[in-house]
Amino acid sequence: MLLAEALRAGAAIEEVHAEPDALEHPSVRAARDAGVEVHEAAPGALAKVLDLTTPRGVVAVVRAAPAELSEVLDRAHSTGRPVPVLVSLQDPGNAGTLVRVAEATGCAGVVLTTGSVDVRNPKTVRATAGSVFRVPVVESVELDEVLEGCGRRGVPVLATVGHGGEPPEGAALLDGAVAVLVGAEAHGLPEPVVARCDGSVTLPMEGEVESLNAAVAGAVVLFEAARRRRSAGRDHRGAATGPLSTGGRSGAMGHNDPSMESSR
Repeated sequence: MLLAEALRAGAAIEEVHAEPDALEHPSVRAARDAGVEVHEAAPGALAKVLDLTTPRGVVAVVRAAPAELSEVLDRAHSTGRPVPVLVSLQDPGNAGTLVRVAEATGCAGVVLTTGSVDVRNPKTVRATAGSVFRVPVVESVELDEVLEGCGRRGVPVLATVGHGGEPPEGAALLDGAVAVLVGAEAHGLPEPVVARCDGSVTLPMEGEVESLNAAVAGAVVLFEAARRRRSAGRDHRGAATGPLSTGGRSGAMGHNDPSMESSR
């Protein structure tokens, strides 16, 4: 469904490559009708170039420009909304899911620090389920730059930690604009980073579970922030959605059903 999502979002689709069985798929026809150049590929050819288990014969090249950090932080400050900051998050499924969660919870955007997975990774794009075309995503910025930018704007920083933080329902920082730091899957956030934050949050858990994956933990925190906005009667007009910017570098996007499931 990603090709259809890209078309609806007004993304700058440069070209589509489709194997014979996919040439008449509705999303491919819609791309052709929109003036996108569609090329026929030999059967099985796309599987050789896509990092997907079961590609079904469509690749689209989309030109995209990463959002600017200042743009996302200014939006967070002016609208009172959170920004998930993925700190060296390397799992494409977790990163893509958090982009999707960011849209679902009305975030101002998403920030991926240096060392995080490329948002155009095919598995990352597939996990966003189309949100990557609508949510501003800042890529490859140093964490120091993020923390300094938050400080200049008075946007507090909240660390997600495995132990010792407040439960989400008790974290006062989730009432407004806040940068929510989510650490790498294996090690979480380094202690020196946590020490620089304005607060920390921990998910209370029962049983013998030690931790949840990054996407689940981040989602719980971001949905708590969204719940508070609803409780306070604030609407969703500050949510950051819109067409992907044009210009910048291109990415080739393939998928598991012929409507685009991933990107490179």
